[in-house]
Amino acid sequence: MKRIPFTCYCILFWASFAQAELTVLGDSPDDVTLPYFHVTGALQSARAQPDRAMHADLSTFTDAAWILPVRSHYLSPGPITPRNLNMPGLHPFFLVGGDPQSLTWLRQHAAGLREMGAAGLAVEVADSESLARIRAAAPGLTILPVNGNEIAIRLQIEHYPVLITATALEQ
Repeated sequence: MKRIPFTCYCILFWASFAQAELTVLGDSPDDVTLPYFHVTGALQSARAQPDRAMHADLSTFTDAAWILPVRSHYLSPGPITPRNLNMPGLHPFFLVGGDPQSLTWLRQHAAGLREMGAAGLAVEVADSESLARIRAAAPGLTILPVNGNEIAIRLQIEHYPVLITATALEQ
């Protein structure tokens, strides 16, 4: 009976010495991952540059059919009450759907959205044709199909279309 607790103590003691060693990628100049860091730009600067926005190159993701349909159960088309936000550093983005109200809103605001560099999230998209209609309403803007439930919860919104910036939430 006394051997079991002693055995357990020994196992716990020796387990503390059996930890795996961490391997740091990109630590040496002859590292095989260096070309990949060069492509992504991960080693370009050792310090963060908060005054410079980083943008992902989404041009390689042209076919979003694999994620469709997208449904956001906490959001629906409708009017929103504009309000101030205090989210410094937030890049402007907007939420839209495939409904007529969203398509009209996109056509009316496309130039302003392009000017501010806003990214679009299509939170209600039935199929590829619906996504194509949304993107055609605002050519030159990046609009990706994404479930918007988490955004709706965090920003306490129920409706779209909506523009979200660092200082305001508006339609």
